[in-house]
Amino acid sequence: MKISINDIVIQPTHPIHKLNPIKNLSNKRNASQQKPIILKDKNQFMLYSGEKILRVAKNKNKVKIDCILKESILDIDALNLSEIYFSGLKGPTNIAKDFIEFREKNNISQQELSRRTGITPGTIHHYESLIKKLNPILLKYLDQGQLTFKEARSIADLDNFDLQYNIAKPFIEGNVSSVYVEKIIANIKRNPKLPIDQIIRSVVKGIEIKDKKSKVLETIYEDKKEESIEEKILNFAIELDSMNEDDIPEYRRLRVISSLKILDSKIKSSLNHINTSFLEKSKIYSK
Repeated sequence: MKISINDIVIQPTHPIHKLNPIKNLSNKRNASQQKPIILKDKNQFMLYSGEKILRVAKNKNKVKIDCILKESILDIDALNLSEIYFSGLKGPTNIAKDFIEFREKNNISQQELSRRTGITPGTIHHYESLIKKLNPILLKYLDQGQLTFKEARSIADLDNFDLQYNIAKPFIEGNVSSVYVEKIIANIKRNPKLPIDQIIRSVVKGIEIKDKKSKVLETIYEDKKEESIEEKILNFAIELDSMNEDDIPEYRRLRVISSLKILDSKIKSSLNHINTSFLEKSKIYSK
């Protein structure tokens, strides 16, 4: 429903009363937020979610905004955490720490935190991963806005902190656009022995690097095509055995479990078919 902005008041425990919006996050984090959530309070409406939307509407001199009117709020802590994220009231490092602390305190998964806050599971996973995987020096640049979240997330895919810093430097200095970061990281993974400067220049100038690894993979793939079904099954069994549960993000875990259940069903069906065929042929031979 459309509510007059003059009739909306931000509820007393909202984090905006204690924290100020961070400048470099002013245009971020509002793409997936739903309409503001409000409660009727006498002759006015208390806003619990959507402070950023209200703030932007005021700056644009709008008269009314579309809101969701509720009778009560049951999960104020989760709503306030959501508001800290969407309103840009904390930097990425502190947001990630808040996600982890909230999940540990309430003993919930990333999926459940997503359901309660409206923040996507992938976003929560990426924020929490940065704390564990990104060079601490780069975390400071990220919070200061000198490194974008996209750049930090891509660079964190590399294990070496020194390598991460050397790759981040041209992005921090503003010499390379973030549009190139994913391709640069992909090329570094494929060509670990090539100088970083050479890889960055080749990506920025659109020059393809001859990838020796891809030729090797093609050869391996061709060899695998010649493998017997028994060899393929054994190799796949080895891959499954080496699978580390910690490497699977929570938001993908259900898909992996579902796929394994399908695989289990197919294996049982194949075994049943092979055993039945074998028994039928045995009967024929015994006659």
